[in-house]
Amino acid sequence: MIAAISVNNKIVVTISDFSHPLFRLERKANGEDSYLTWTASGFCVPDESNPAVGVSGDILDTSGLVSNTLYSYRYVDFEKENPADSDYVYSNWVRNGGDKTIGYTFGNYSPAPGTWGTVVTPDDLRFTYLWGTDFKATNGESYTDEQIQYFIDSAVAELERQLDITIKKKKIRYNAVERNLVKGTDYDIDEAVYDFKYSRISRYGLIKTRRRPIAKLHKLELLSRFSGCRDLTATTIVDKTKGVLKLMERPLKPTETSSGIQTAIGMYGNQTLQAQLFYSIDYDAGYETSDDIPQDLREIIAKQAAVSLLNIIGDGLMSGFSSSSLSMDGLSESFSSTQSATSAYFGARIKVYQDEIADYIKQNKNKFANMAIGAI
Repeated sequence: MIAAISVNNKIVVTISDFSHPLFRLERKANGEDSYLTWTASGFCVPDESNPAVGVSGDILDTSGLVSNTLYSYRYVDFEKENPADSDYVYSNWVRNGGDKTIGYTFGNYSPAPGTWGTVVTPDDLRFTYLWGTDFKATNGESYTDEQIQYFIDSAVAELERQLDITIKKKKIRYNAVERNLVKGTDYDIDEAVYDFKYSRISRYGLIKTRRRPIAKLHKLELLSRFSGCRDLTATTIVDKTKGVLKLMERPLKPTETSSGIQTAIGMYGNQTLQAQLFYSIDYDAGYETSDDIPQDLREIIAKQAAVSLLNIIGDGLMSGFSSSSLSMDGLSESFSSTQSATSAYFGARIKVYQDEIADYIKQNKNKFANMAIGAI
C-alpha cells in the first residue's frame, strides 16, 4: 500500500509494504506523460552519476513540487528488472498546496494511473453541492479533505445498498480461499459456485451474477463431478449492466431440434437431471474507474454525501442553539434559526437533496436491477 499526504507545500509518501526490503519510487505530475524516479538528489531521470535509490517507510518529497499541482506516486520491488506498469502499486492523486479547486464539476479531475479514483472529490462537495456552507465550527476547526472523503465513500456504500449494485470495481473469484488466491491482490470477494438448474438453464439460457454491473468476465466453466470441466467463456454473451450471462452452449429445450445448439449436449448429457453440475465464474464487478460512472449516479452519490455532511456541519455551527435574544437600555434584538430538536440547521437543503435521492432510486432501481427469471 502507498499513501501520499500534502503538508505545508511538502508531500509525505508512506509505503506500508514489507514484502521487500527496498522499493523503487516514482512520481508523476498531472498532465505529464512520464514518471520521474527517486534518487539521491530527489525526483529526476536517473543516470550513471545519479542512479535510483531504494526506499521504504516514509519519504518526504520536496523535490521541485509546484503549488496547485496534482501528483501521483507508484512503487515496485527495487530489484525487479524492466518492470511493467502492472507490476507497480499506485497512489491516488495528492494536491500540493494552493487553493485551486479540483473535481469532476470543474472538469479537471481523472483517476491517477493505476487507481480507481473517487466518485466526486472533496472540492466537488465543498464548492458545488455545499456551495455557501461554512465548513468551520464555532471553535474554528474546519473539515479536512480526509473527513469529507470518508462521507463520499460512505455515500457510495449506501447507494450500492439502495440500488443493489457494485460501484467501485471489485475482483470476484469463485472458491478463492480454496484456490489459495491472495485477498487484495488476486481477489476482493470470494464467491461460491453457481448451482446448475436444468429447467431454468434450458428454458432461458441465462445466469444472473450475484453482483453487477459486470466489468469483465474472465472465466465461466461448467463443472462436473465426473467429467471435469468445460470452458464456456468464449461462447457466452455478457449483458454488463444487468449482470446477466447468456449461454450459447446449454441443454436443449424440449421444443428445440438437434440442429440448434448440439455442442451443449456432450458435456451436459444425462447429468442434467441430477445435482452433479455447477458453474464457476471469475469476473470483475463495478465500474472500471470513477470516470465510467454515469453522470446522474455520480450526482446522486454527491448529494447523499452532502446530506450527511450538512447534518453534522449544522450541529457544529449551531450546536444546542435555536434562538436567542439580547436586551440593553430599552433596545432588544432576537435571532431564530431553523434548528430545533427535530429540524436540522440546513433542513431545507437537506430535504431537497433527500427528495431528489429518493426519486432517483425509485425511477432507476429497475435500470440497474437483475431481470426476474421464473422457473418451471
